[in-house]
This record gives sequence, C-alpha cells and structure tokens, in this order.
Amino acid sequence: MLIGHYAPALVLHRARPSIPLWILFVAAQAVDVLWGIFILVGVEHARMVPGFTESNPLDLYDMPFSHSLVATIVWSVGFALLWRAFRSPTEWRREAPIVGLVVASHFLLDLVVHVRDLPIAGTAGTKVGLGLWNHRELALLVEGGLFIAAALFWWQRRENRRPRAAIVLGVMTAVLVASFYVPAPPTPTAMALTGLATYAGCAFAVWWASVNRSERPRSP
Repeated sequence: MLIGHYAPALVLHRARPSIPLWILFVAAQAVDVLWGIFILVGVEHARMVPGFTESNPLDLYDMPFSHSLVATIVWSVGFALLWRAFRSPTEWRREAPIVGLVVASHFLLDLVVHVRDLPIAGTAGTKVGLGLWNHRELALLVEGGLFIAAALFWWQRRENRRPRAAIVLGVMTAVLVASFYVPAPPTPTAMALTGLATYAGCAFAVWWASVNRSERPRSP
C-alpha cells in the first residue's frame, strides 16, 4: 500500500488539527521510510520477482526491523515520545497518542494487502498477510476507496477547504491509481529510492497546501 497509508493521517488530523498534517504524513509512512533506509544500507532485503503478485513484483522476504508487528509497536511508541521534543507537556499528552496511532496504522493496512511476508517478530518466525495484492483491481478499489473516503472526511472541515489542498489530494489519487499499472522500479534499491522520494514529496505537498497565504505583504 502506498497512498492509502495516508488515510489514517487525514482522519486523525480532524481529531487533533493542532498537529501539522505533514507531520502525520511522515508518521504514516515512517515504517516504509525505515524500510527504504534499511534496504539501502543492507540491513533488510527484498527482491523483484515478476508476477509475484498481480499488483507488484516485490518479494519482501526480509524486513523484521521495519515491518514486523513488534518493530511497528516500538516505532509507534518511539515516534510518540520523539514528538515530546517539539511540544509543551500539555500539548504532547494530547497529541502523542495520535502520532503513535498513525505510525501503528501502517501495519494494519499492510496486513490487508500484503501476502504472508509481515513478520510478527523476526524473519524466521510467523508471518502474516491477507494477500489482497493478488487481486489488483480489488486492491485498487479498497485502497482508493479508503483514501478518497478519508480525504472527503478531512475536507469537511472548513479550514481544510483550500484550492491547494484539492490539487494535492487530486494528484495523490492519480498517483494511487498509477501505482497499480506503471511498471515497478527494476531493483529493490531503485524501489527504496523511489519510495523515499514519494514520501518526501507527499509530505512537502501537504505542507505547501497548508501554507496560509491570506496575509499578503503590505505596500510601503
């Protein structure tokens, strides 16, 4: 799952709009950001297997430090604690659970689409996954429906109804659809780099969409 991971960020931003949406976008993909870094430095491993699933050829056979259930819990708590450095104690107590939940949502959404490659604790142990990626059109329908429903829910808040936000959400929807049909990068390294660039681009885009341009510089 790619763009669908941002659905919890959009929904939970309605619950705690004091957290910048771009921060929640980073939290939503924190697990995949770590996966990309771990692939690049050789800590985790993957391979491209044509036809591995209908949706993509990525065989994620070794990712215990980024995507396991135990690791996801650790990352969720870690990111929630990290947020303490940027907030007052009162703000942090209100916002930390939201940050942690967004990070944790990554495992739950991956569980739906992945084949049995999500470790509970380690590479050699039990792995889970419901395998929706084996049915491309159905996977697209589920991920697209999830993201669009979350975007519409987020859009209902009047402060969020900005032209820039509409542009960003529209482009993200297009990227979601394209991700199921555009050929995947040829190597895990290329996939990791593409993913990191995509996550950075999405976070920057929602930051750009939220910039308040209502106050214009006054003429001297």
